[in-house]
Amino acid sequence: MRLLAGIIKKEVLEIIRDIQSLFLLILMPATFILVMSLSMQSLFQPGSDFTVKIIVNDLDRSPESTRYIGVLKKIKNITIVEQTIGLPEEAIRKKITEGDSNFGLVLTKHFTSAVRNFAGSPGEAPMVLYIEPAIQSSIQMGVKNQLLVEFLKLRTGSFFDANAALAAYAGIKKNNFFPEPDAVILPRFAVKSGPESAIPNASQQSVPAWLVFSMYFIVMPISLIFHTEKNYGTLSRIRSIAMDIRYLIAGKIVSYYIISMIQVVCMLCVGRFLVPLLGGDVIGFGSSPAGLFLIASCVGINSIAYGLLISAVSKNTQMAGSLGVILIIIFSAIGGIMVPKFVMPAAMQSLSIISPLAWGLEGFLDIMLRNGGIEDILSECALLVLTSGVMLGATGIMLKKKIL
Repeated sequence: MRLLAGIIKKEVLEIIRDIQSLFLLILMPATFILVMSLSMQSLFQPGSDFTVKIIVNDLDRSPESTRYIGVLKKIKNITIVEQTIGLPEEAIRKKITEGDSNFGLVLTKHFTSAVRNFAGSPGEAPMVLYIEPAIQSSIQMGVKNQLLVEFLKLRTGSFFDANAALAAYAGIKKNNFFPEPDAVILPRFAVKSGPESAIPNASQQSVPAWLVFSMYFIVMPISLIFHTEKNYGTLSRIRSIAMDIRYLIAGKIVSYYIISMIQVVCMLCVGRFLVPLLGGDVIGFGSSPAGLFLIASCVGINSIAYGLLISAVSKNTQMAGSLGVILIIIFSAIGGIMVPKFVMPAAMQSLSIISPLAWGLEGFLDIMLRNGGIEDILSECALLVLTSGVMLGATGIMLKKKIL
């Protein structure tokens, strides 16, 4: 036990001496989470100030088209940046490509006839929508659906105006025909415990992903550790006293586990205290502190084991540094860190099961977003612990063969 304590003390002193790397391990992920939480807030949070800009060209110049544009101006998340009569379509495309607008809407000369034609389909398209190619498909679909709904409301209103006597005889009121969405669809969020929860905010949805991603970047200093000790002669001295390799590995795990937990605390504090000061949402930690500690510990140990394995199998420091980071980025991409897993193709979603970062992300989401407990993260924790054991075992074998 005294030998292990001595190794831990040595590792801690070495970490403290390299204060710049320690500061970077904490500052980099904290800054990353701060930036991503604030930048993604408008996309995640209902009722946010996120808007799309639409330039409108009214070729119909009718009461119906004027009324339609007036309705669009009242929609919170749509901004009509310009309404120019007779603006050439080429000018609309140019404004979009130059970044002045996200969409261009042309109300054709068939707009009024499409509104008033109740007997059949609208015929020729009453609207043409120009779209910036870089706009996400989900936002494109949302804008098109909003334009369609407002058009159908206008068309239905025109029908009721033309058949007021018939509607009154049937007891149908125009204002009740198109109810508000909240009156028809009542959203409820499925959580692990409790009947329902509050609307999840941007921080709860984005912070867990970047938290896991940042924790694995501890591989940067760890992946170089055995090469550094070999160059300094530390491993030779350890070999001369016939130290059990398990003590060497255990000492590094304990030392870097402390650093990993400091990382987690700092990143959660950023989400809880600093993000709200800058106008973002307050992150929720869920209802199970023990579950949060457990999944954070499992992810931390897995990232440390990964770093030690990379250090043991790499031939030199250049290979260790590049290999460690590259694999983390690949596992992040397929694990739903950079792109949400639900938008991936089915094959990619199946592939994500091989990524340890995906297991960690699901565990954090179960606790922080779905209000789960320890029992809900046992499978993810088991996978993380099992792979950690395999990596540490492989590290021990490689050290005996190549270094010690």
